[in-house]
Amino acid sequence: MADFIDDAIASAELTMDQTLKQKNLYACTLTSRHNTMTRDIAMEARFAPPSLGNIIYYYAVRAQELSYYDDITEWADDLEYDLSDPKTIPNYKQLVSDKTDIRLLLGETNYQGMMAALEISQAMSNAMRPDNISQS
Repeated sequence: MADFIDDAIASAELTMDQTLKQKNLYACTLTSRHNTMTRDIAMEARFAPPSLGNIIYYYAVRAQELSYYDDITEWADDLEYDLSDPKTIPNYKQLVSDKTDIRLLLGETNYQGMMAALEISQAMSNAMRPDNISQS
């Protein structure tokens, strides 16, 4: 896992308990010195059970997605979701809930540091893509 994810986990003193609810569906409870977050995580059969680092990374990316938009209308428009679809508003509300819960779980300073490191990591990765490197 990325160092910044490992650092966020260590800083928040995060632990995870997971139980198999049914085939490929895990009940995961993440606990820190700040808060607790519980989510059901579905995994494809070919993958191992979820790891703490992968769960934190996943929710960091979800929180990052939400930060690009001012409101549900902008989010739905940009991602081409239909606001009249009965799944759209609950999906947006879950995204907001996920962002809130990961912030509370990590603590504000730790969360902000992790999100900044995520942006830097993505920028460096994008800069190193072969199609972004100019040939002199």
